[in-house]
Formats: sequence, C-alpha cells, structure tokens
Amino acid sequence: MPSGADSEGCDRGGTCAAATGSVLQAAATEIRDSARTLKRSDSAVAASEDETMEHRAEDGTSSSDDDAAYMDKKIRGAKRAARSELSVSKGGWTKSGHARRGILAAMGNALDTVPRVHCSEMTVSQFVERYERPRVPTVITGLLNNWPAAKEWTPEKLKQRFRRHRFKVGSDDDGYSVRLPFSYFTHYVDSPEHGQADDSPLYIFDGTFAERGNGKGLLGDYEVPPYFREDLFQHVGEKRRPPYRWFVMGPARSGSGLHTDPLATSAWNSLVAGHKRWVLFPPGTPKELVLPKEPGLERESVSWFTHVYPRTKQPGWTGPPPLDIIQRPGETVFVPDGWWHAVLNLDLTIAVTQNYASASNFDRVWRYTRKGRPKMSLKWLDALRVARPELAAEADAINASCPPEACSGSSSSSSSSSSSSSSDDDVERRKKGGRKGEGKEGRKGEEQVQNGAGMEGAKERADAGTDADKKRRRREGCACGAAVDD
Repeated sequence: MPSGADSEGCDRGGTCAAATGSVLQAAATEIRDSARTLKRSDSAVAASEDETMEHRAEDGTSSSDDDAAYMDKKIRGAKRAARSELSVSKGGWTKSGHARRGILAAMGNALDTVPRVHCSEMTVSQFVERYERPRVPTVITGLLNNWPAAKEWTPEKLKQRFRRHRFKVGSDDDGYSVRLPFSYFTHYVDSPEHGQADDSPLYIFDGTFAERGNGKGLLGDYEVPPYFREDLFQHVGEKRRPPYRWFVMGPARSGSGLHTDPLATSAWNSLVAGHKRWVLFPPGTPKELVLPKEPGLERESVSWFTHVYPRTKQPGWTGPPPLDIIQRPGETVFVPDGWWHAVLNLDLTIAVTQNYASASNFDRVWRYTRKGRPKMSLKWLDALRVARPELAAEADAINASCPPEACSGSSSSSSSSSSSSSSDDDVERRKKGGRKGEGKEGRKGEEQVQNGAGMEGAKERADAGTDADKKRRRREGCACGAAVDD
C-alpha cells in the first residue's frame, strides 16, 4: 500500500505540474498578445498624431517652430526605439565622430574591381551561364533607363507623394518595426543635429511598402529586370513567402553591415540616386575572419568599413581579397547566394532591392528552406509539383538522400539592417497583425569560391563578344529592349 500511495502521489503531482505548466503557458501567451495589442495601439496613436500635425501644417494653424519641435520629438523617439543601446541625449549617436572626420572621402576612392556589362550586350541565358550559375557578382548597366523611378524617385517628388506614409527605419528590441512619416525622415536627413551628425544614421529599409497605404504606388515605378524574374518563391504565394523586396533610402554613412542573404537566396540592387560602396567576400569565407566579435560591427556598416576593411589590405591578411564596387546611379548590382557583403551609402541614396531563388541555386535554397522554414517549405514543395515538377523531383531526391536533421543548411546568421527573413511563426504572427521578426538574418554559404579565379573568368566572359554571342543575342532579344547590331 505505501508504494501504491507513493505512485498515486506521483501521478497527482505530475498532473498538477502539467496543469500548472499549462496555466503559465496560457498566461505568457496572454501577456504577449496584450503587448502586441499595446504596440499596435501606440502605433495607431502615433499615426493619428502625425496626421493631425500634418493637417495643422497644411492649413496654417501651426507654426514652423511647432512643426520642427514635434518632428524632432518623434525622431528622437525613433532613434531610442531603433538603437536602445545608444543614448540620444548623451551623444551616443555621435560618439565616434564619423561625420566630423570625413571618412567617406577615402571610402569613395576605392578601386572598383567588378566588371560592368550593359543589358543590351547580354541575354538572360548568357547571364545565367556567366554569372548566376557560377555565382559570380557583377554590375549591370542600362536596366533602369525606362523606369518611371529614374525620374520620380527624387526626395522632393517622393515627399509630395508619400509625405504621410510611415516607412520603416529600424526595429525595436522586440523586433517590431520603427516607422517615421516620409516628411519626418527627410527632415531627419537634412538636420544638422541628426542625419548630418549621426555616426550611423537611420535608414529606410522597408519590406512592406507594397502592403501599406499608398506605398504600393512605388511598385508601378520599377519592374523586375528580366535576369531575375524566375523567382521560385512566388509559387508559394505572396502572404506565405519570405520577405523579399525593399524600398531603400538613406543618407551618407548609413548602410548594411556585413552579412549573407537569407535562405541561400541571391539578390539584385538597383540604384536610382546617389552612390553606394560595396565590399564582397566569396562563399565559405570564415565568419570570424570578416566579422569578428567586436561592438557595433554587425549593426553599423560605417564601423565595419572603418575597423575591419583596412585589415583586408594588410600583409598579414589570411582571407580572400575583397571585391570592391562603387555603385553609381542607374547601375544594378547582382549578389549571388552565399556571398558576404557590406554596403555603405556615400551620399543620399535611393534604391530598390529584391532577393530571389532560381533554378541555378535551387538545391542550396531548398536545403536551407526546409530546415529554416519547415512549414512553408512543405507548401512550397506542393506548389512546385504543379508549377515546376522537375524542381520538385530535385527536392524529393535531396530529402531522400539527406534528411533535414542530418544535413547542413540551417541559419548561421549575421544581422543586418538591410532586409529580413521570417520564421514560419513570424509569418503566422504577421497574418494576425503582428510585425515581429523584421530584422535581417544572413546565411553562411557552404562552398568555397576562389575569388581571383572567379573574377578572372568573369572578365574573360564579359569581354568575349564573339559572332556566335551576337547572333544569339539578336535571336533571343536583349534584356533591356535595345537592338543588338553586328
């Protein structure tokens, strides 16, 4: 009997423990939901206040001093939310003095080591063979010539169209978006106290511009270049697919810290205005070499360029030599999957960028996606069985030969302000109204690419204007719509 009583007591204890755990879990869920509701309520109140101030400014019932003071208050709040570790009132945003030291002059004098190719000289199939499949970065010119954005994306015209639209300028400590009306952001950029003085200024990097208010009007100002239209994630649906497109605008010294793009996707970045400094390292470059654990390097592009980049030019540097790009207006940078890259704005820049997956890197994307986004990957595979059965068969073969738990391809990440990768739970939260998980994660590439050899080959391929190439270009049509003559 005593042993039976002990056993019965354990059962009851276990039941009680389970019940207590369920209660605690329910309470934690309720607290999280309440916090999200408060976040959304605060955001709605802020938007209402901003709109009221805009109306007062337009009808002349507020003074310019009132407007400036209110905007300054909102800007300070955004800075506190986006970088809580930096004191706004005690000079945390200007402590390194990057603006005073004029470091951008030297940054803009870097030797550009990546060849250009005009879209009229390269078909889609040639792009795949020369750059996408072998994972070679390149810069393509001529793609923006017919975009409305080339004329419409100036600070003045954008302010006329989107002055009240709240663009994302960062994420708070809980992962929620920090937003400012566009007119406040332009005030921030021009302010001697803020954008002109901050070491690493706030930076519009908005991945939901097409889902909010009149921001979707930006979609009509550009088109996805023909080279990047395969975009395999489109088959899983717009609501379920990972974040993939961003409207980007930032002043000098803003930018994206060193990272690799999520889920082994490739990326393209088309620059409408300004100049960007890029540095890239090939897949397989050790993270600890290019992104050492030092304060600020992951979050601040300007800090990485100031403290780490000079080491790559020293005699004792053991890593691969970096690729350097000075991107100019009208140029599109192609970043293959797995390449580490950091971007620094040399002046006020306006751009659009998208991540995509294609048949060229599907095997790597699938390995990362099925482990990092298991729920979404199942839906994606079902969609591919209909739209791209040959790729679905490839995914099945990978699954059969290497189960997710046994294969590499999870997310070793480095953070960046540049974009984001959501988990399946994040997507569910987004559907329910939350905005969690909008900070970008990078994924380390699994293969080592010999940088020097890759670029040598790229230059040879770019220069090889054979008669056969020209005939094929004429037959297929060039990717920017211009005729190609012999």
